[in-house]
Amino acid sequence: CEEEMRGICFSVLDATLHADQIHRGAGQIIPTARRVMFGAEMSAEPRLMEPVFLVEIQCTERALEAIETTLELRRGSIVEMKQRP
Repeated sequence: CEEEMRGICFSVLDATLHADQIHRGAGQIIPTARRVMFGAEMSAEPRLMEPVFLVEIQCTERALEAIETTLELRRGSIVEMKQRP
């Protein structure tokens, strides 16, 4: 899927590399590491997580109540509120 992962820690306990240095390049190691990490993720019973967004909303004072209601319906929260002159 090529999606970003958060809250995941991989502990490499042991690794055996090829004796010849030409076979230890990034082109050899990275694809193998990706497959290993993907396999570990799939065997660890992955869960779908709710996406988290950080947005900046600018509105008039009249629209503020409607925006707050919409955020509450979607389990949003207001981190900071500023009034501009």
